[in-house]
Amino acid sequence: MNSMKHLFQSIVIGSTLLVTQAWAADLKVEIIGISQAKGDIQVAIFNEQGQWLRKALIGKKVAAVEGKVEVVFENLPEGEYGLSAFHDLNSNGKLDANLIGIPSEPYGFSKDAAGSFGPPSFADAKIKFERTEKTISIRLN
Repeated sequence: MNSMKHLFQSIVIGSTLLVTQAWAADLKVEIIGISQAKGDIQVAIFNEQGQWLRKALIGKKVAAVEGKVEVVFENLPEGEYGLSAFHDLNSNGKLDANLIGIPSEPYGFSKDAAGSFGPPSFADAKIKFERTEKTISIRLN
């Protein structure tokens, strides 16, 4: 009887893992327009308007190479996400800005979103990510 209980639990847990994996896929992000092989490229994913550009759901950093780099976010659950990227030329971990707050390092957003006087809104940058692998591009300005 005890072995039947363990078998049943294993089937339930295994089924749950299969369902969970079916709802996640890889998101490949191509960062294009990198003018120099210096510093790092930082990419962040946000999943809420209230956290947009404040607290990322997940982020990755890769060494910059001239032209383009690819960053893969594995097993990302389906949902709506906004992405930001910047070229951290001096590898200090932040987007540097001048005295009036204008970024002095190249940056970009998903859907090539742009703001009028400041960054774009989450609504303008968000993408819909579903159960299949997807590739998006972000051009650095």
